[in-house]
Amino acid sequence: MKRLIFFTVIFFPVGCGPQMDSDGELAKQYLLDQGYDIESYEGNKDYSFTRAELGDIPHNSMWSVQPVSPEPYIGKEIAQEAFVVKNHPLSEIYGHQEGFTEKVEVRVFISNGEVIGGISNPVGEGIGGCCYSLDGKTAEEIHGDDLVPLLKKWKDQN
Repeated sequence: MKRLIFFTVIFFPVGCGPQMDSDGELAKQYLLDQGYDIESYEGNKDYSFTRAELGDIPHNSMWSVQPVSPEPYIGKEIAQEAFVVKNHPLSEIYGHQEGFTEKVEVRVFISNGEVIGGISNPVGEGIGGCCYSLDGKTAEEIHGDDLVPLLKKWKDQN
């Protein structure tokens, strides 16, 4: 009996991953509604940035792939809910590369109980790439010829 209690106490917490709060549940449902297969929940992280930081990496990389302007969120707390998913557009792009696991990490951005965007990145040994929109688009695909002036505007606000 003592062994059972010992193993339960020692090994039970190991199997527990990060606990999902209401923002995590909102992000999970959003991803399911988009058609992604969720492999795991990786946890959450609070994020904020200043106007000056917007001109620098990684902030400008993250905000250049968002469907919303960063202006209303400067200085505000944004929850980043992280998941590993399958069935993502980046799986097709990176599928031929050695080391790619066919998994993609997505971070859903939530502010005041609303999904405002997020980023996605391929997962694998020796695989790089940042940042893509939640649906796997690059900043160039989203902004086209307006990207360089946008990044310059953010940089000049420093």
